[in-house]
Amino acid sequence: MATTFGLMRLATESIFEVGFDLGGAVRRSYGWNDILVMPDDLHAFAWSAPMRDLAAKLGLSDVGLKKLLASHGVIPPPQGYWNKVHAGKPVPKRPEAPPRRPGGLGRLRVDARFANVLSPIPLLPSEGPFASALVPEDLDELYSLELKAIGSASVKTLYKPHKGLVQLLKQEQRRREKSAASSWHWDQPKFDTPLAQRRLRILNGIFLTLSKRGHSGHANEYDGEIHARAVIGDTVLRLDISIAGKHQTVRQHGYLRPAPDLPASTPLMLRFDPGLDRKADRVWQDDADGKLEAKIAPITAAIIVAGEAGFRRSLREQEERAEQERIEQERRRQEQLAELNRKRLEHLRASGELLRQAQDIRALVQRVRQAIVQGAAEIDASALAAWEQWALAEADRIDPVSSGQFMTHLHEPTL
Repeated sequence: MATTFGLMRLATESIFEVGFDLGGAVRRSYGWNDILVMPDDLHAFAWSAPMRDLAAKLGLSDVGLKKLLASHGVIPPPQGYWNKVHAGKPVPKRPEAPPRRPGGLGRLRVDARFANVLSPIPLLPSEGPFASALVPEDLDELYSLELKAIGSASVKTLYKPHKGLVQLLKQEQRRREKSAASSWHWDQPKFDTPLAQRRLRILNGIFLTLSKRGHSGHANEYDGEIHARAVIGDTVLRLDISIAGKHQTVRQHGYLRPAPDLPASTPLMLRFDPGLDRKADRVWQDDADGKLEAKIAPITAAIIVAGEAGFRRSLREQEERAEQERIEQERRRQEQLAELNRKRLEHLRASGELLRQAQDIRALVQRVRQAIVQGAAEIDASALAAWEQWALAEADRIDPVSSGQFMTHLHEPTL
């Protein structure tokens, strides 16, 4: 099957932004000021000194640091390693960090405290290169490699489901037991029909095949529908498996649902759901070439490639968002500078007005003194002195130089 993935537009989300538990896996939460580091740098740090010494640099206990490293897949030196080093005995070689996988960041997101001991690095540039020991630069080549590595794949029964389906199936079993015990129980099983069971088996086959390649998947029930996601490296890809073409429906709890008596042979299609625009570049369905069950291997290989393609596209989108944010910040900065300059001009004009007022007051005091000297008026000397002192003090108070008001516009505004 000739497949070109270079132009694929598949909506993906970074796994650290997704709010669900991936099939029971521990969900790691991240802080806003976490940093990205190279995996090999974190491995080198873990093997650079005794755990107690390294933990002290981060303000952690050695047990806490071990757990933190384990959450990133970093295994510290074995017990007694440093004693052997000091005794000059042979020690195991430090393991290298695994290469970047399809859909993977190629970086580790770690606690900001690691910035004291490791050098933060940016994301991969959107123009690449993306190649690693596990990921070729060309996506068509990646598809061929994944298809070969997968080999044969088939749909399995649900007796031993993938961990990403366990919770959904347990929920179904609880509904089944409650409805069997009482005919009045309103919460009936939602996926007991032959067609719904087939959909679950197909997802199970895809998830199990993804697991063979180091990836995973998850499905949950919401409003009576199956919501599925494939987890490719650090990238999450939404999957949609639905009925192809027109089919009989019934209304249940206000929703139109496929009729429960639809046979398992009803044609199905699986699409990589890109999000709100509802446009998919790849659709797989039951057709003359066979049913979905016979296409698990190529579907899974295509999903892996879609995850890598989505990851590469997300880098471009993040760069575009960063550029838009930079432009917006510059716009706000220019607006703030314009406002500061407007206020500076207001203060300048105020200085001129205050200076004129101060000069007018001083000129008035001089004129009054001259008038008294010339005998134009008879005023008590002590009263005149008190008035002069008050008037001149008022002139000094409003004088922009004497008061220091001129400092409000002396320097050019900066942010």
